[in-house]
Amino acid sequence: MRFKKTLTTTVLLGSLLAASSVWAHAHLKSQTPAADSTVSAPAELSLVFSEGVEADFCKVTITKDGADVLVKSLITQGGDKKTLIVTPAVPLTKGDYKVEWHVVSVDTHKSEGAYAFTVGQ
Repeated sequence: MRFKKTLTTTVLLGSLLAASSVWAHAHLKSQTPAADSTVSAPAELSLVFSEGVEADFCKVTITKDGADVLVKSLITQGGDKKTLIVTPAVPLTKGDYKVEWHVVSVDTHKSEGAYAFTVGQ
């Protein structure tokens, strides 16, 4: 009887742990330029997520002082697909930028967010 309870408890705990990883979403862990920073004009932006993302199903919007900045390319870097590289079509100039991202992780979960940075020179 005791073995059966132990086995049942182990199976239930294992199920809960497996289920929690299935419900996970790609969360933004870091970005370059960093949020709320003032930087020299970057040639590209780097968004690092907690899980791999599918670039074909992701969208990143960059705005400068409210006006859209055209994005030239959006690709993942590395075999784990956790890093999304965003390349603007034109060089970024002095001003305030907002980056909004909508991603689909490799396990098909959607997540979104935004952050801002400033180009100072």
